[in-house]
Amino acid sequence: MSKSNKDVMREIADEIDTLDTMLASLVEILEEKGILTQEELENRIRKKASKAGGFTNYRDIQFGNRK
Repeated sequence: MSKSNKDVMREIADEIDTLDTMLASLVEILEEKGILTQEELENRIRKKASKAGGFTNYRDIQFGNRK
Protein backbone atom coordinates (compact mmCIF):
# COMPACT_ATOMS: atom_id res chain seq x y z
CA MET A 1 0.00 0.00 0.00
CA SER A 2 1.41 3.37 -0.93
CA LYS A 3 1.59 6.19 1.56
CA SER A 4 -0.39 9.36 1.12
CA ASN A 5 1.43 12.60 0.42
CA LYS A 6 0.44 13.82 3.89
CA ASP A 7 1.98 10.74 5.53
CA VAL A 8 5.19 11.14 3.56
CA MET A 9 5.41 14.82 4.50
CA ARG A 10 4.82 13.95 8.17
CA GLU A 11 7.63 11.38 8.05
CA ILE A 12 9.95 13.93 6.47
CA ALA A 13 9.03 16.50 9.12
CA ASP A 14 9.72 13.93 11.85
CA GLU A 15 13.11 13.16 10.34
CA ILE A 16 13.92 16.87 10.18
CA ASP A 17 12.92 17.22 13.84
CA THR A 18 15.28 14.37 14.72
CA LEU A 19 18.12 15.95 12.75
CA ASP A 20 17.42 19.28 14.48
CA THR A 21 17.72 17.61 17.89
CA MET A 22 20.93 15.87 16.86
CA LEU A 23 22.43 19.10 15.54
CA ALA A 24 21.43 21.03 18.66
CA SER A 25 23.09 18.37 20.82
CA LEU A 26 26.27 18.53 18.77
CA VAL A 27 26.36 22.33 18.99
CA GLU A 28 25.92 22.13 22.78
CA ILE A 29 28.90 19.79 23.02
CA LEU A 30 31.03 22.07 20.82
CA GLU A 31 30.02 25.08 22.93
CA GLU A 32 30.86 23.27 26.17
CA LYS A 33 34.30 22.45 24.78
CA GLY A 34 34.85 26.04 23.66
CA ILE A 35 35.16 25.04 20.01
CA LEU A 36 32.14 26.88 18.60
CA THR A 37 29.62 29.45 19.80
CA GLN A 38 25.96 29.61 18.85
CA GLU A 39 26.62 32.98 17.20
CA GLU A 40 29.40 31.52 15.04
CA LEU A 41 27.13 28.67 13.99
CA GLU A 42 24.23 31.00 13.12
CA ASN A 43 26.53 33.27 11.11
CA ARG A 44 27.87 30.27 9.18
CA ILE A 45 24.34 28.99 8.49
CA ARG A 46 23.17 32.41 7.27
CA LYS A 47 26.19 32.67 4.99
CA LYS A 48 25.65 29.23 3.47
CA ALA A 49 21.88 29.76 3.14
CA SER A 50 22.46 33.04 1.38
CA LYS A 51 24.73 31.34 -1.15
CA ALA A 52 22.14 28.58 -1.65
CA GLY A 53 19.29 31.00 -2.25
CA GLY A 54 17.65 30.97 1.18
CA PHE A 55 15.77 28.56 3.38
CA THR A 56 12.81 26.26 2.72
CA ASN A 57 10.26 25.95 5.51
CA TYR A 58 9.22 22.30 5.36
CA ARG A 59 6.44 22.81 7.90
CA ASP A 60 4.82 25.31 5.52
CA ILE A 61 5.03 22.77 2.72
CA GLN A 62 3.61 20.03 4.95
CA PHE A 63 0.58 22.05 5.95
CA GLY A 64 -0.06 23.55 2.54
CA ASN A 65 1.17 27.07 3.19
CA ARG A 66 3.38 27.21 0.11
CA LYS A 67 4.38 30.61 -1.16
